[in-house]
Amino acid sequence: MDQHRKIVTTQIIEDVVNKSLSDKIQIRDLINAMQSSGFGVAMVIFAFAIIIPTPPPIPSLFAIPLLFFSFQMMIGYNAPKLPNFIAKIKFKRSILEVIVKKSSPHIDKVEKILKPRMQFMIYSIFERFIGAMIFIFAIFVLIPVPFSNMIPGLGILITSFGLIGKDGLFVIIGMVVGLIGCVISIIAIFFGLEAFTFLKNILF
Repeated sequence: MDQHRKIVTTQIIEDVVNKSLSDKIQIRDLINAMQSSGFGVAMVIFAFAIIIPTPPPIPSLFAIPLLFFSFQMMIGYNAPKLPNFIAKIKFKRSILEVIVKKSSPHIDKVEKILKPRMQFMIYSIFERFIGAMIFIFAIFVLIPVPFSNMIPGLGILITSFGLIGKDGLFVIIGMVVGLIGCVISIIAIFFGLEAFTFLKNILF
């Protein structure tokens, strides 16, 4: 990983928080700060917001931009964009500060092990396929089943790190994790939370 990318990834949210004079921050402010950084950085930040324990509906709120980003990847956009009605959504500055505090150390650690490999996974048709997979994972994050958002959200996060580091291995691992999360969510939906709890105890 080059130093420039490290700075972009770990500093974007902090810069938005520090420059804001309001107690509430628009999603638009985050997106504008990420415009030149591509989909990977945007999705890392929003995916962290999903998996960090926060009160509802915060995880679902941050999953909505992921739906748009992944769809845009799927149809060939080069940078993330959001419609105005979503970009105008505001959330408390304190929530963003929590995300910064809890995510930055993990981002730093992961970036140290990212390296370009299996790069065929992040170009051309494969990038559109990745967008389609993340779109599916984001849909499962929105399903109102307890704990169902955690594993698909983790899959999005790992995949996004792979996009940032041009690391195809991370992309593959992320998609596998996301698919496991989707399967667990389906089990919980169709067979009840008892089955979900049983499976959770076996796996963890």
